[in-house]
Amino acid sequence: MTQDASIPLTVRRASRGALIARHPWVLRSSLEKVPAGLSTGQVVELFDESGRWIAWGLYHQNSRIAVRITSWNRQEPWGDSLCLHRVDQALRLRRSLGEFHPQGAERLIFSEADLLGGVIIDRYADLLVVQQTAAVLSPWVGQIVERIERELPVRGAWLRIDEKTAKAEGLEPGGRWLGADPGGGARWIVEHGLQWRVDPQAGQKTGFYLDQRDNRREAARWVHPGDRVLDVCCYHGGFALTIARHAQPGKIVAIDSSLAALEVAEENRRRNGMEQAPIEWLRGDFWELLDGARDRNERYQVIVLDPPRLAGSRDQMAAALRAYHRLNATAVGLLDPGGILVTCSCSGRVGRETFEQMLLGVSKRTGRDLQILRRLGAAPDHPTLASCPETDYLKCFVCRVL
Repeated sequence: MTQDASIPLTVRRASRGALIARHPWVLRSSLEKVPAGLSTGQVVELFDESGRWIAWGLYHQNSRIAVRITSWNRQEPWGDSLCLHRVDQALRLRRSLGEFHPQGAERLIFSEADLLGGVIIDRYADLLVVQQTAAVLSPWVGQIVERIERELPVRGAWLRIDEKTAKAEGLEPGGRWLGADPGGGARWIVEHGLQWRVDPQAGQKTGFYLDQRDNRREAARWVHPGDRVLDVCCYHGGFALTIARHAQPGKIVAIDSSLAALEVAEENRRRNGMEQAPIEWLRGDFWELLDGARDRNERYQVIVLDPPRLAGSRDQMAAALRAYHRLNATAVGLLDPGGILVTCSCSGRVGRETFEQMLLGVSKRTGRDLQILRRLGAAPDHPTLASCPETDYLKCFVCRVL
């Protein structure tokens, strides 16, 4: 699509540091007076107070993030050509990661990390799930999807906009097909030799936790024959079933608060012919179930903690860290000496150093030494943009508890 002429905006001197560091967001408080009538999606050019050019961006008239940077090169203004170049660049990375599997699943576009801030696109077999997170990219979402459909054998795209994003960005919440409904219902994808049910119109995130792909396989590596395993917040059984298939646990107790999630987990188990796998699904509040396990003096050799995001905003940080501390301390108390703790956080505001300091606090509180064996993150199709720490949101620490 064509754009009107760009509008110049001035960045306050006190806010230039983040832009010098190439962070892709400009907050409204960082801008000098904005011209009247500037609309969402308008291309803007950013200048400092002395008139030096900084970057191109897309403006939002109401969002706290007033401008999303699209280019740091004055010779690369935002438009169709640059947008589609970024899509092609993202697809080249995914093809370089391995051979295309028609029944596989992968993240194709990862928002800021792929220099397309405002849209996430995952492929599940022959379907795309598009998660829009910024209104400024609305005019280009259709083009991005069309480009992918031209390059890959996919038959449909489902657009999802969650309630929180809709409120912040002025979008309509919910989901709809971008084009015709391809039919066929939920898809079965293949990961680590297992089949997984994914419904693009339901479930968390885009329907499956693709970012934990490598960590599920890593967790199985630390399970020895006969080990008792506890999987906390198991969702569709990702860790539990991968461990059951690739290790020889004596027993897996997998807990989640969602009955619907556990029903899908059981469906996944049956689909893979694993009815005899030693897995017990437990529905309930994980705090209550963990406290009950502690009171009964249950013992485990491996525990996986993969809770939902606990810090969605800056003012939730303190409470989130207390919750992570309590959760990990309780798990440490359930592990035998030499046991393995696989502990995760998907809270982007909780950095790696902060999470590691939390684990140090757990060691002090419990009187147990923790050896950190692996510091892991999301799978490679979820790249991290060095200038945007928010893209390094997933932490997965493998620890040995002495």
